[in-house]
Amino acid sequence: MPTGYTAGIEKGISFNKFVTGCARAFGACITMRDDSSNTKIPESFKPSDYHVKALKKASADLKLLQSMTTAATEKEAEKDFKIEVKERQKSIEKNNKLLSKYQDMLQKVNRWQPPTPKHVGLKDFMAKQISESIDWDCDNGYYADNPPKRLSGHEWLSKEVSKALRDISYHETENQKEIERSNGRTDWVQQLRESL
Repeated sequence: MPTGYTAGIEKGISFNKFVTGCARAFGACITMRDDSSNTKIPESFKPSDYHVKALKKASADLKLLQSMTTAATEKEAEKDFKIEVKERQKSIEKNNKLLSKYQDMLQKVNRWQPPTPKHVGLKDFMAKQISESIDWDCDNGYYADNPPKRLSGHEWLSKEVSKALRDISYHETENQKEIERSNGRTDWVQQLRESL
């Protein structure tokens, strides 16, 4: 039975078409593997603009941060603190609701009488699954051990500037890698075409 790559051989496809069709299964063209077989492999690959856009945003964020007044940083620090308090409370409530559901189900499992001794392992397994899920999904210890801290405007600004600088560095590096990957993919395809 022919594969998606060999199906055209029976119909008399050329060697070049067979090679370029199979090339879709390799690094340079792997993103095209699900495209129609009629989609041509491009002459060159363009880098994604994701990191360029993210870099522009991080740079704009840094510029904005550097222009903020002390009063504005205090206001933002307070706003972020309130958001964190609210998000933590939502997480605690969510964990507590889930804990209640797990405990209800665990009670049902514990009350259940297995129909035969062969079913006891199932009961034990179910109880263990719920107990482990309670440990993993419902632990509010992190929130108790790490209460939210209200930063001063200066602390908040320092944290946000550091984040923006990290983002700028990251996106500069990743954009360069994206350009190199695109150039490498283009070179690979051009070398393939030249060999045909």
